[in-house]
Amino acid sequence: MKKITFNITALFAFCIAIAFSSCKKDSDGSPDYKAGDPATSVGIKPDSGSGGAMLTLTGSGLGQMRSIVFDNKNVPAAFQSTLNTEENIIFRVPDTAYGGPQNIIFTNVEGKTLKVPFRVLAYPVITTVFPTDFIAGTTVTLTGSNLDDVTAVVFNGSTDAAIIVSKTRGQLVITMPATNLDRGFLKLTNATGSVVATQEMVNVAKATIVFDEALQNGFQDWGWGGAYTASTDDKITGLKSFKGAYDPAGSWGGIQLGGGSINLTTEKYFTFWAKGADEDKNVNVNLNWNNAKTITIPANKWTYFKYTLATDFPGTTSVNTVVFQINGNGKTIYFDNIMFVK
Repeated sequence: MKKITFNITALFAFCIAIAFSSCKKDSDGSPDYKAGDPATSVGIKPDSGSGGAMLTLTGSGLGQMRSIVFDNKNVPAAFQSTLNTEENIIFRVPDTAYGGPQNIIFTNVEGKTLKVPFRVLAYPVITTVFPTDFIAGTTVTLTGSNLDDVTAVVFNGSTDAAIIVSKTRGQLVITMPATNLDRGFLKLTNATGSVVATQEMVNVAKATIVFDEALQNGFQDWGWGGAYTASTDDKITGLKSFKGAYDPAGSWGGIQLGGGSINLTTEKYFTFWAKGADEDKNVNVNLNWNNAKTITIPANKWTYFKYTLATDFPGTTSVNTVVFQINGNGKTIYFDNIMFVK
């Protein structure tokens, strides 16, 4: 009987122990470090980085951190408390962090803070530039990221500076300067540093023109199957483009710009812009009725076309005729800056 009583007592004590154990506070898996006084740190490594870079803060009293904020416009950084100790915190630079020198603010569960200087590397990123043809005063729009703190835009290798009209993080609007460059690339500078855009800018004022605001260098409209003239309906630069109103009741109409005379021996490229109708249209393009190219002009937007004379029009040393012949039934297509570029 005594043995049975002892067993029951032991079993009861065991159950009580389990009950107390199950009543402990749930843990999120974080190390059970106490919040300290993070007044000092050995430092952060590396001391600069771009979005996604991994950083390590070393010091003391770094337990129980609850937030990490980059103080340029208060961008929070995500971090895993399970990876951190009282001496080290590991985290990444947010992809949305703004560039330039700033503080990273660490705050623990007791509201105590630590500020550590850091430099976010957020160079300007240029995704698109429109238009890439320009004259002095042309408004050009650049899209991308890290553009809100751009302070200067110049042609790379020169001091020819554009005027900044407006800027947001994703868009920069500029007015182009006068320059003696035939072609060039824009260099943008922000709080992080400078980058050179990959999109090439072409100076219409330095090109040899078939059409910009009007037909030049002796070229005339010798077209058929439509009405072809300069128009203020739309444009790339200046005020006008060349409106090709191909007859919708007919087919295979053509813009023939003839009677001109341009020496191509010093020219490198044949370029033009075209804006499509309400549907994609194929158009045959040729110089002097030779080396015809069939291009597709997308609907309702301006598209840039560029040909290398030496490979696309081999042996052509001068030009007197430029032809754009539509395939099938007529539509209205706009052309601008039909020209040759060094």
